[in-house]
Amino acid sequence: MLEFEEEFFEGHSLDELFYGALEEAPKVNGVTVIFKHNNSFYPNDIPDLYKEILNRDDFSNSVQSIGFYKYDFLDIKTIINNIGEVDLLIIKDLTIDRTIILNIIILSFLLILSTIFVSIYISRKFYNRFIVSLDSLQEITNNIDLNNIDDHFESENNFIEFNNVIISYENMLKRLKEQTDAQVDFVNNASHELKTPIFIIDGYINLIKRWGINNKEISSEAIDSICEETKNMNSLVQKLLFLAKDNKNIIEIQNINLTDIIQNILSDLKIIYPNQKIFFTGKEIFIKSDPHLIRQLFLNLIENAIKYGKENPIEIEIAHNKNISVSIKDFGEGISEENLEHIYDKFFRVDKARSRNMGSHGLGMSIVKKIITILNIDLDIKSTLNKGTTIIVTLPLSSISSK
Repeated sequence: MLEFEEEFFEGHSLDELFYGALEEAPKVNGVTVIFKHNNSFYPNDIPDLYKEILNRDDFSNSVQSIGFYKYDFLDIKTIINNIGEVDLLIIKDLTIDRTIILNIIILSFLLILSTIFVSIYISRKFYNRFIVSLDSLQEITNNIDLNNIDDHFESENNFIEFNNVIISYENMLKRLKEQTDAQVDFVNNASHELKTPIFIIDGYINLIKRWGINNKEISSEAIDSICEETKNMNSLVQKLLFLAKDNKNIIEIQNINLTDIIQNILSDLKIIYPNQKIFFTGKEIFIKSDPHLIRQLFLNLIENAIKYGKENPIEIEIAHNKNISVSIKDFGEGISEENLEHIYDKFFRVDKARSRNMGSHGLGMSIVKKIITILNIDLDIKSTLNKGTTIIVTLPLSSISSK
């Protein structure tokens, strides 16, 4: 624009100046450059809309807009010596951009609608595939009670997340069933086993009431028997409580001296069975396990050997090769193959008449079975009738202490 004055002074016409400027203007797609001077427009074939823009009264030096995203324009007014006022109009046609934006909006809207419909379809398919399992789970939950706890139910479902929920639910039912069964067993077993000592105690109390008040011999016999039955009842209740507990959750792994534990057991049993001969051999061995459960395990095994050993000597030996094994050998009456199959059954006794006199409740081997399961211990029983029984307890490698 500053060159107009010089070129006009050199003799160029206004038409040459304006059209020369239009030729030199950068060619940008969608952008139009227009000059106005003394109501003349350059170029002269412009749309009426552009003329209306140049004839507007609301002049502004900033970019203005027409319509919704249709045109942007900039109107610049300049005073040139010897020429006068010149309007420069730069217009950007936004119709193509608007079309693109509108198409994007429409496509986005269609895409959103499609996504919603597809989501609804997938959700329904997903819902229909596991609603049966949900209904089954709800029905089981509504109908379950202590009498019909089932720790497994059929569920056809391919979703791993829902299957994990089903597995967790089954594990919960399994734990509830185990606890319920243990409580029911405890009540049934206690009521069954306590009948005899209660009946005996009641009989001796009646005997004292009738004859023993003034008879010291009868009174003494009755009191001794009542005391003995009370001890048996206490022992029975302790064993039943142990079997009813969930000892898996209260295991305390410690570094313990297995040799010391067995020696302490033998010292305690010596008081109860002073005439019993027990030969114990083995060097000092340390293991990692629960001291209470290990003591319970060997106490029951050794006491069983004493009770069924016919007062013959008992041999106990600790061996340490790849694993640690403890053998307990008696030379008593032995166990038949038929009875060996039931050795871990609760209240099972090889000779029920003799077992009662020996203070046996038939729970010792049930306790042993529970302990070896909890501590992952192997137990092997070899027995021959009238020759004796050998029990070999093998502790796993993971339980051996480096001490």
